[in-house]
Amino acid sequence: MYFRRWTAALLAAVLSMTAFSSCKPGNEESSGGSSENSNSEAGISHAETYRIDVYSQLANYAGEQIGWFAKVIKDKFNIVLNIVPSGEGVFATRMESGDLGDLIVFGNDGDEYTAAIEAGMLLDWYEDDLIGRYGPDIERTMAAALEKNSRAFGEGEALYGFGHNVASSAEQAEAYIYHPDIRFDLYQQIGAPEIPTLEDFLPVLKQMVDAQPTGDSGLPAYAFSLFSDWDGDTVMAVKAMGAFYGYDEWGLTLYDTENQVCEPVLDPDGMYMRALRFFNQAYQMGILDPESATQTVDDVTQKYADGRVHYSIFSWQGPANYNTPTRLEEGKAMLTVAAQDQKNLAYGLNVFGNNRVWAIGAHAEYPERIMEFLNWLCTPEGVMTSNFGPQGLTWDYREDGKAYLTDFGWQTQQDKQATVPQEYGGGKWADGMNQINNTTFSIDALNPETGERYNHNFWQSTLERPVDPATAAWREWAGALTPDEYLDEHNYRAVAIGTDFVKPPRDAALDIKYKQVSTAIKDGTWKAMYAKNDEEFEQLVNQMIDSAKSYGYDECVAWDIAQGKARAEAENAVKAAQAE
Repeated sequence: MYFRRWTAALLAAVLSMTAFSSCKPGNEESSGGSSENSNSEAGISHAETYRIDVYSQLANYAGEQIGWFAKVIKDKFNIVLNIVPSGEGVFATRMESGDLGDLIVFGNDGDEYTAAIEAGMLLDWYEDDLIGRYGPDIERTMAAALEKNSRAFGEGEALYGFGHNVASSAEQAEAYIYHPDIRFDLYQQIGAPEIPTLEDFLPVLKQMVDAQPTGDSGLPAYAFSLFSDWDGDTVMAVKAMGAFYGYDEWGLTLYDTENQVCEPVLDPDGMYMRALRFFNQAYQMGILDPESATQTVDDVTQKYADGRVHYSIFSWQGPANYNTPTRLEEGKAMLTVAAQDQKNLAYGLNVFGNNRVWAIGAHAEYPERIMEFLNWLCTPEGVMTSNFGPQGLTWDYREDGKAYLTDFGWQTQQDKQATVPQEYGGGKWADGMNQINNTTFSIDALNPETGERYNHNFWQSTLERPVDPATAAWREWAGALTPDEYLDEHNYRAVAIGTDFVKPPRDAALDIKYKQVSTAIKDGTWKAMYAKNDEEFEQLVNQMIDSAKSYGYDECVAWDIAQGKARAEAENAVKAAQAE
């Protein structure tokens, strides 16, 4: 089931269909408005409470959805969600049982997704016109994403879902996921020295650690604290540094998004090795947390909250956990400071959707009610509710049509343990969040109700708010209102174009080699990171290279490079389609 790349002409047609879908006859109301009336006319009864088993490979929760989100969907659809997370052996066990669940979320569109289709475990949305009758908003606003899935996995004749983070336009990019955030107050304290290159961060961060050597708890602070539980084909933290220079992870290579070529991770002069040397130098300087190889993302998150880490790779980790209202008022914050040679990776919004797939189980008792729920998740109301909470409680629209967060909405952004009023479901805010843990439209897609992104950080109402002393100091230094504006205005930007390309599965023999090579690289990377000196570092790197090559590294890299060329072709097709 390998997805055939589209011609520029076909892409142009589909992109045009997506762009103008809100202008179709009979859709005079805002594109993406709720379809309750059409579904009611289609004969859906909500008299019976429907318990939906949601098998989500992305969920971090098990059991019945509770709290404010549970109340919203119970009141609206009379449904209850029973969340079943994945784990070792869960997929195989459910496949053997003959029933994956009612609503299914796949972590990617790879082997398990295709196996479920081939085993008849997933419902064809074209059957009995399920998508047309009960998912009109999905059909109207996600045409390219549906077409991609149908062609890739249903030979154009069947439809088994759609991928996450869909966009309404291919001409925008998501907010940056990767950007270097540092303790800006400490940076100013040491004189805010210039940082020409990645390597020039090291002496700056050493001064910052010397200025603040402990967290609030009194335990040691470091410039870097990494985690290993998210390592994939290579070490997450090392490959992620490539994102600061326009590289996207691509198996055992890094994909240079500007030049559209793959760079093998063991290239001595490549980005992966540059980042590995960088972290080893940090270790030799005493500013890399020695627990990095054995701790989890949760461990590191707690250290950020305690003020024990002064540099963050991910925008969602350091600032989100260190920048409390109290600290911000005290002038303390983790904020974006880029090296002058950076080209920060930004993911282009993708009208085709990405690889975390929504699907419906073949044995669902009421597939039309699941489709109705999915359809709502794809409307502005559904996207806003999933991300921010109930309308009226946490957000609403101003008289000028723009969205804003209420005082309680801002409280939930800053304190996930905020108490929700009983009439909205009660309990703690975090406990009531949507536990499916997947998206429909990208948070950075445009909300047709407002003309602004769904992402509240870019709302006019947000940018007009008074800011704390820490943010005010950073804005004066950066000459920008937001990290994205700062990176864009300084041309610290490289965009990975969103395409319809789907990587084919590796054959069984190659897959065995690939996993062996991957393990050799990950083990070798962590060992080299902790080298006591440059000589030991070079020895450990050479051992890693020899080990990886003995398992078939060159063959594996050749496969990744071939897929990179196919990706580049798909990107060029999107460029050509946009130019027409």
